[in-house]
Amino acid sequence: MYRGELRLEDGENLLWQCSPRPEPAEAKNKKLLTALFVLWLGVTGWFALDGDLAGALFSTVLGGVGALVARRRQDQEELVEYFVTDRRIVVHTDEDGEFDERGYPMADLPEPSLEQHADGTGTLRFAGAEDRRRRRVIHLDRYAEPDLVLRAIEHAQRVYEHVQRARGSAGGAPAE
Repeated sequence: MYRGELRLEDGENLLWQCSPRPEPAEAKNKKLLTALFVLWLGVTGWFALDGDLAGALFSTVLGGVGALVARRRQDQEELVEYFVTDRRIVVHTDEDGEFDERGYPMADLPEPSLEQHADGTGTLRFAGAEDRRRRRVIHLDRYAEPDLVLRAIEHAQRVYEHVQRARGSAGGAPAE
């Protein structure tokens, strides 16, 4: 199976799909990244001014490796895709090259809640669900039962309405 692909069951209809809107790391942790950059620059400069070229080279290489690791982690976090059908919600994740597909039948889902964000996206949580890792888009914890949280989704109100209708059709608890 490939990114963007979902195998539908007989008679199942796809209502909506998307990947969460990526948030650049610079916007997410701007103060922390600025502080770390200033610290790195100061340490590297101190080594260079002190004449310790080996220390300056080591600091430069360490900073470059740190930047590459941060960039790779950000790219990996963006490999999430949500599908809403008239029978289930399916979440695809691809973390460290391991593809995972989790399906949540509509009839088994608790009441959803919608939180709108200033950037035009929204978060859809299901009753009692916690976003345990508090990461931008990855919501599955490898060591705990996953909670269903759709984060940073476009057209969140429309998705919420799709879920409410599908839950009602599937025999889930009616919306209040």
